[in-house]
Amino acid sequence: MAGYSRIYCIGGEGGFLGADGINPIDFQILVGDADRQWLEVRYFNSDIRPMGKVEVIIPAGPDHPDALIDACMAFFPEYFESCPSLTPVVEALGNASRIDFHLDGEPSGWAQLREEARSLFKHLIIYEAKLNKVNG
Repeated sequence: MAGYSRIYCIGGEGGFLGADGINPIDFQILVGDADRQWLEVRYFNSDIRPMGKVEVIIPAGPDHPDALIDACMAFFPEYFESCPSLTPVVEALGNASRIDFHLDGEPSGWAQLREEARSLFKHLIIYEAKLNKVNG
């Protein structure tokens, strides 16, 4: 059986005077679990685009410590545009619709991009929620 187990909301903070938490939500990353874990994106801000045509990433393993930063880079590359390795990585991916770290390993240049992106990633506003069934 496959299903979603977690969701990350990424966006701004304090969009309204006195508001706490995240507002607005620019996009969500859904974490799915089956024989392998996957992360996919849902956009609320139509100005945000993924790398090429990437719709899903499969981490190297379940709950891999780099899964979230990898997903943010794949689904929100413009945020990381100051990273020198971004353009070559995007070009190397071409029109790929998924990045499979489990079976294919890291795309060319990805490890370098990830290291360049870590300081930027720390400043993203991200909330996490575990999904639990509430009835029946």
